[in-house]
Amino acid sequence: MIPLAAALALGAPLAASAQDPGFSYLEGGFITSFVNDVENSGTITGIGPTAELETDAGGGGFIGGAWEFGENMHVFGEFSSASQELEVRDGTSNVEGEFDVTRWRIGVGYAYPVSPTVDLYGRLSYDNAEFKDVQVAGFNLDADVDESGIGGEIGMTWAATPAVQLQGHLRYTSVGEIAPSGSDTFDADILVGVNGRWYFRPDLALVAGYEFGKITTVNVGMRYSF
Repeated sequence: MIPLAAALALGAPLAASAQDPGFSYLEGGFITSFVNDVENSGTITGIGPTAELETDAGGGGFIGGAWEFGENMHVFGEFSSASQELEVRDGTSNVEGEFDVTRWRIGVGYAYPVSPTVDLYGRLSYDNAEFKDVQVAGFNLDADVDESGIGGEIGMTWAATPAVQLQGHLRYTSVGEIAPSGSDTFDADILVGVNGRWYFRPDLALVAGYEFGKITTVNVGMRYSF
């Protein structure tokens, strides 16, 4: 921690020259997620007629990036994988296990510069969500579901100071909510997100984000802008 604090302190003066909001970057870090309504959907089968499921948040990692080209256009991609805690109760005992939630999306976006420090942007994407690797001792559970669909996002990025950037967005995805019934595993969902970035170097930032929806996520990590 001491070397990290020293490095950030040395980098702080250089952060004053951090770039304005842009869409050429690579980032990654830690993510935690919570998936709502798994226990009511029938997605995980094999628990028996008297057993019950309960889920809790788990952790994993994420990576992402974008590249700006042409006149304010950019392509982007995101991938995350996080374990989800799972508890099975059969009336006599509670057994804990887990399963993995993997999501990715790729797409194209357009940013409109309102001012030197503010961008409005929109994105169109192809989204994928998958549940897999269900592991609970003593139960023969099954869940290997994988669905894809179209997504869209609108948002704003603001360089609040030369070193601090804030971002907010509203996002639609057709694979963001566990379907309560029917043949499909996922329904559509609307998500609301906020993100913050602190550039302790001109091209390096600490990042943190929160996105609220049926699959809610919190992430922290690093971004390299170029």
